[in-house]
Amino acid sequence: MRKILILCLLLVLAAAAWPIYVGVQVETALRDTRLGQLGDFRFHHTVTDYNRENYRARASTVLNVVGDGMDFELNLDHRIRHRLLGAAVDTRLSSRQNSADLPPQWRAALAQAQPRADSWVGLGGGVSSRLSTRPVQVVWTDAGAQNQGGRLLEVGTGQGGLSLSRERLVLSFDTEILRLYSGGTSLLLDDFHYGVLVHPGPEGLYGRLPDYDLGLGAGRLSLHRDGRELFGVDSLQMSAWQNSTLRQIDSLLRLRAKEVRSADLELEGLDLHLSALRWHRPTVMGFVQARESMAAMELDAQARAGLILGIVLDGLQQMIAHDPRLQGGISVNSDPEKRLRVHLDLGLLGDAERIATRPLEALDFDLDVEMGMALFEELDTLAGASEVLRTWLELGITDGWIEVRDSELRSRLRMDEGRLLINERDQTILLLALVFALGQGMF
Repeated sequence: MRKILILCLLLVLAAAAWPIYVGVQVETALRDTRLGQLGDFRFHHTVTDYNRENYRARASTVLNVVGDGMDFELNLDHRIRHRLLGAAVDTRLSSRQNSADLPPQWRAALAQAQPRADSWVGLGGGVSSRLSTRPVQVVWTDAGAQNQGGRLLEVGTGQGGLSLSRERLVLSFDTEILRLYSGGTSLLLDDFHYGVLVHPGPEGLYGRLPDYDLGLGAGRLSLHRDGRELFGVDSLQMSAWQNSTLRQIDSLLRLRAKEVRSADLELEGLDLHLSALRWHRPTVMGFVQARESMAAMELDAQARAGLILGIVLDGLQQMIAHDPRLQGGISVNSDPEKRLRVHLDLGLLGDAERIATRPLEALDFDLDVEMGMALFEELDTLAGASEVLRTWLELGITDGWIEVRDSELRSRLRMDEGRLLINERDQTILLLALVFALGQGMF
């Protein structure tokens, strides 16, 4: 009996102390200054006020966002309820929000959207949130917009999520409608959805070139001008991912659509994919940093082109040892007479000396193109310059660049030891002429 009483007393003490322990852990997690970076945006989250009781707490925080020409702060209020394994947090924009730093369109959007988040903060410090926003319709004008009749952004009711821990970041957002007007042009996205899963890069940071898995899509995308559809897509789906180590990056992009419309041209069953395999990560990071440096330089076009060419050649010499490869393809239409099929395989072979002294021999290139004659005739009609296209087609057939088989145009280009073969005929002289033309007198 005595042991039972002691056990019951310990349980009572634990039950009384546990909410205090949870409160201390959650407060510590929130008070830790949160520094992070996602792409070009940097985030700084700090606690300005925290009042804790046994089973609940109130907190005020400031989220500073810097990047892409923006630098502003959002004041947030949190109502916290302590639970067994963490805390439930209800977040709202603070009524004390200092909006002086926000662009006018941001202020208007936040006032209408009234974003809120219902979150869970675990004892280990991870945060998981459900986000919701009200419909937003914002008009903003400037000198250019006034001349064009103004611009308007419309976003329907939004639902999303955010999950952040040391191991991953997950962000998602869905809305029934997203529309942008600018003068006589409008862009509409119905049933828009977006989601991204980001893992820290090999350096352990959510910085440049992190690993990610991204997906976005829309039931319908439509671009109109003066009441006429210029471009439309049904059942648009895009996915992309990237995986890397300290030495290597692999990336993939895939785009699919049920139907694509442009002017008088209609395509069905679009499937496009592009993958970059075994790219040297330090070299790619060097490209990114060089681009940022050149953006701050005042260079004329010729000097900029020469600098870019030098950076690319130096980078390729570093990458070639890792057998980098770029692969892609596109498939449109199932009807053979209107079908388009393209397959690309491009890589580098050899070593740094080979690409520096005999760059054409380092290229491993294979391109296959198949197009139905009916699709070519449709493009011929839309181009408005049928004479030029017909002449080009006849010249290509005569010189053997294009083959005609069963109402289908076919062409295959490949590199073999520095020689360009088009439908197995040596056309290296064309490649050399193109290289010197692109060099603009640098060689």
